[in-house]
Amino acid sequence: MVGMIEEAFMELFPEKEFSYSGKIKYSGRFKGFNANIKLNRFTKNIVFNLSKNWRSIDRNIKMGLLQELMCRMFKKRAKTTNMDLYNIFIKQAHLAVPKTKSHPILEDSFNRVNDNFFAGMIDLPNLAVSEGLRTLGHYDYGTDTVSVTKHVLDYQDCLDYVMYHELLHKKHKFKTKNGRHFHHTSEFRKKEKEFPDAEEIENKLSRILSKRKLRSWFFGNFVF
Repeated sequence: MVGMIEEAFMELFPEKEFSYSGKIKYSGRFKGFNANIKLNRFTKNIVFNLSKNWRSIDRNIKMGLLQELMCRMFKKRAKTTNMDLYNIFIKQAHLAVPKTKSHPILEDSFNRVNDNFFAGMIDLPNLAVSEGLRTLGHYDYGTDTVSVTKHVLDYQDCLDYVMYHELLHKKHKFKTKNGRHFHHTSEFRKKEKEFPDAEEIENKLSRILSKRKLRSWFFGNFVF
């Protein structure tokens, strides 16, 4: 009997022989429905590390995930029915995710942005403050979580702009083509520019982060 990994591979590469050993591991280290893939090119062993939330998910959807990961690793452009099922599942995953995380400043920002730009139609996601400097914000589809860096919390216009950007991801999701995901589509960019004074705020964000990086470097390299 052909295993799920081999079956997923053969559907992607019908002209090739499956010459690998494969294993699926479930881990509690991953949030939501995250996963990764690792290949040992010497032993030709492929390991798929999946969130434990994947254990009970339909086999065809899970096969789509394996194919998505293999496409990235082997730089293959492809589209299969299972990959379509996987993408539909990820886009709808937020509906069943419990809302357990919040933050008063982020919630105020969410309410302002939701009312002003989405007619109050966006469901409240999980909200979290991040420590990062490189990433202003992030939306995780699998956990329905908007994360915003702590460095913009004191600047309402910047905070709301970052929140707006992430809520656009929540609303518009992503598009797929030949196994590739496109998150910042032309439609997304058009909507992003509708935020008042967007260019001015982006310049302000650059200045804020430049100062934060300098301060972080300075205090990080000297002991007081």
